[in-house]
Amino acid sequence: MKNNIIKILIVDDHPAVRSTMVDVLIEEGFNTDFAEDGDIALQKCMVNSYNFVLIDVQMPNVNGIEVFRTMKEKNTPIPQFIFFSAYSLPELKEEAIKLGCLAFLQKPIRIERIISLIKDYKSFPFLIYLNNSEQTDSISEKLDSLGFHVVKANSIDETLIQLRQINYKYLLFDTDWPGSEQESIHTTIKSLHSNTICFETNEDESVVDTLKNIEERLRKEKSSEI
Repeated sequence: MKNNIIKILIVDDHPAVRSTMVDVLIEEGFNTDFAEDGDIALQKCMVNSYNFVLIDVQMPNVNGIEVFRTMKEKNTPIPQFIFFSAYSLPELKEEAIKLGCLAFLQKPIRIERIISLIKDYKSFPFLIYLNNSEQTDSISEKLDSLGFHVVKANSIDETLIQLRQINYKYLLFDTDWPGSEQESIHTTIKSLHSNTICFETNEDESVVDTLKNIEERLRKEKSSEI
């Protein structure tokens, strides 16, 4: 099944989740759509044919399980459902599994896990929060060429929101930021039990040196997997 004919609907009431997942999956070559809540998701599923629905369990009005159950009751071919939730909901997880979902995942979302469920290829998101825009653009361009999906954060609040919603494989941030901001980043990652690997740089370090440090770390990771 070619990527460009795989149709995916992303359903989440949080804009950061929708935009990041849409961007990553589009970049992977998938035909991607989104819905802000369960009502809209149901409407779209009734008129469009999707291969996969990636949906948050807890949403206003119609939750993810209700969307899945309603689709099942229609007794027509339905997409593969992949659920995600920020909370431990054993009763809803059990119901989703009984209904026949493909997976029930815990937030923060590991996008590479979702992609691996869809195809035998893993794409890792890379979050960047730097002070210098030219430095950000240069590093982003190189990381793009290496196959990463780069998300640029423009503030500490945006960075923390992204980290709470998406389990980023890698994060690059500026050591010139105030110590309180750096501490909040590390504290957030630790509290979420995320596997995010942090890289640090500053305006005094050249883009070449920053990329060299990142690539060296990536080479070590690959070597340890062999």
